[in-house]
Amino acid sequence: MTTELEYFLNDPRYGLKDRKVHSVYFGGGTPSLAKPSAIQAILETIRKQVGLSDDTEISMEANPTSIEQSKLKQFKQAGVNRLSLGIQSLNTQDLKMLGRDHTKEEALKSLSMAKDIFHKERVTFDLIYARPGQTTKGWESELQQALDIAGDHLSMYQLTVERSTPLHKQSLKGLLPSIPDPDTAADMYETTVRIAADYGYHHYEVSSYAKNQQAISRHNFSYWQGMDFLGIGPGAHGRLTDIQKNQRVRTFGEFHPDKYMALCEAEGEGIRKLQPISVHDMAEELIVFGMRTRMGIPRSRFSKMTGGEMLDLAIDTDALKLFMEANLLVQEDAVTDELRSFIPKELLYEWETGGGIRPTEAGLERIDYILPRLLKVKSIKD
Repeated sequence: MTTELEYFLNDPRYGLKDRKVHSVYFGGGTPSLAKPSAIQAILETIRKQVGLSDDTEISMEANPTSIEQSKLKQFKQAGVNRLSLGIQSLNTQDLKMLGRDHTKEEALKSLSMAKDIFHKERVTFDLIYARPGQTTKGWESELQQALDIAGDHLSMYQLTVERSTPLHKQSLKGLLPSIPDPDTAADMYETTVRIAADYGYHHYEVSSYAKNQQAISRHNFSYWQGMDFLGIGPGAHGRLTDIQKNQRVRTFGEFHPDKYMALCEAEGEGIRKLQPISVHDMAEELIVFGMRTRMGIPRSRFSKMTGGEMLDLAIDTDALKLFMEANLLVQEDAVTDELRSFIPKELLYEWETGGGIRPTEAGLERIDYILPRLLKVKSIKD
């Protein structure tokens, strides 16, 4: 992967040599199975080519069954400074139902180990609610247990049963307890927001909670705000700006490892597809993803990413007015004290240069209802 990394960092089309690296994310399943030396080699390549500052977020995903104390220490020594554990549940029976290999006890042990090595400020984990057979009361109890042991960040997702997945097939055969209905799932969401707030967490994105500005996931926030990211490795995808053509593009890496390696050896990179992003699609993506966060959409970012288009031309202003009157959306011209809790420090300046539109807590809960009524990007031409 260092071959592909060097290729892109030196490609004049993207001008990455002159860019600051805000975050590095080792994801895609089980990166903790990699050798620490491989992680170190990748980080050293980035450091030599473009540099890494002391405040760069370097995250790694890990499964509770695949980490050992000695290896975690080696990952930290290699440069990883933030760990994301795929815990998903604190109920062993439900973990089996979800197809996970670890138990509740293994999850708790791995979390304790991670906090000892990376400290609680730099450890996050995820949970899934609205699982088959789960009740609001049961989720509340599990959530409180999780928050009692959590660090400064965690993610909580509502279960989505996709068609043709093992869980979906089991559900069709009646092999699973009933899945909570939409009203019960909504109750669980509201319970999550309320209890997390009681524990001092800011709800900064639909599924993400942080105790302070420093704990916000820079990697995820960059994705939601339409920033460039370089995807390296088999199956990795990225979003870059071709500065020679003044064109945003999506990159899609070759899935099959052997084919990916052959491409890298022959071409220097393992991209199977490069797709231009139209101004229309970029505008829609900025609104849809940006409104998942309490930061919302800064006007200056929207204009910059769409070649000078105005945000007001991409939304239904009548719908905006109605949602503002219902206290679901807010239009602000400056950074408020409340807003500072929801925005990484490097993005604060964007609100200071034109303000923007963002959801309230109530609006974030109803964002799937709001978005199709707010969007009007068809008025933007490519």
